[in-house]
Formats: sequence, C-alpha cells, structure tokens
Amino acid sequence: MREDPRTTRTRTALRESLRSLLAEHSLDDISVAMLCRASGVHRTTFYGHATGVRQFAIAEFTAELDRIATVEVHVDEETPAHVAGRYLASLRELLAHLVVDRTVYRALLTSDSRGAFRAALESRLRARAEDALAVFATQGVEGVPEHPRERAEAAAYIAGGLVGVIEVWTMSDDAEVSEAGTRIGGLLPAWWPAGE
Repeated sequence: MREDPRTTRTRTALRESLRSLLAEHSLDDISVAMLCRASGVHRTTFYGHATGVRQFAIAEFTAELDRIATVEVHVDEETPAHVAGRYLASLRELLAHLVVDRTVYRALLTSDSRGAFRAALESRLRARAEDALAVFATQGVEGVPEHPRERAEAAAYIAGGLVGVIEVWTMSDDAEVSEAGTRIGGLLPAWWPAGE
C-alpha cells in the first residue's frame, strides 16, 4: 500500500529539516517546536508521525538504512556468489551513505537515544540477515544453519556485529568504502559465500 503523498511530503520536510538542524545542534537539544518551525509543519501534524523528535529520528533514519540494506534476490536465477556479491555491494552503499550523512548518524550515536537507535537498527538488520540466510539455505550453501533457532542466532550475531561496525565507521573519518566493505565482509562467518 502506497503512502499518501501529503504524508510523504510532511515526513520528507521533517526529515530534511532535522538533518539541517543536526548540523548545528545535538539531537537532545532539538525540540518538537524547533523542528516544526524549521520544517513549516504544525505540531499537531508532527504528533501524527511521532511522539517526539528522538522517536522520529530513530524511525526515519533506521528506515533509511534499512532501504539501503534491502537486497531483492531471485533465488532460482542467482548463484550464492552472485547473491553474496550483491550483499557486499549493499554494504558498500550503506557505508557510502554514512559518509555523506555522518553528521546525522553521529548525532544519533552520541545522543541519549543511542541505545534505542542501535536496538532499532539491529532489529532491521537482523531481519535482513535472516533473509540472506534463508536464501543461502535454499541455495544449499554448506554450513548455513538449518535449525530455526540456530539460524536466528546467526542472524542476530551478524546484525549485532554490523551495528557495531556501523558505529565505529560513523564515528571515524574513514571514507574508503570499497576497502572497508572488503574488510567488513571478511568478518562474516566462514560459511558466508565469497561474493563475485
């Protein structure tokens, strides 16, 4: 179901205004009134989207990272190496996005909402890892956990590690996306296919 265009415009205005405000203020210092003034959105309209600025920031910016981390796979048409290569490309795209938007993600990771942001991001990345593991299991990749609990544990391990890596990357000044993607890819479990 598609979102109403007015809702999309409002969320976009709020998100872009928040992005601008974060260049000069910490997330903890930005009030709903300040964000609404900057975006030209009424406070009652804002509260239709979130209960506060922190909740809005977490929801919007984790959704942004989730969109980048999403890889559509055609199980029957792609080899495991090709699928792994697409996940590596997605990781590099995610790192590149973090380079461009470091101010926003640094603000989230240094605010009182750090734990909530990390938890929300880990939840989304865990779902993406579970998707990848299901694909690799369907493709018969040796070593991929078959039992649901073991697969959930592997997905949690991968997602937790990625959240940690995202934080380290965001707080650094590194911009070598290709090299970092290869380095981070090397941290995945030994049974994760090499990408092509």
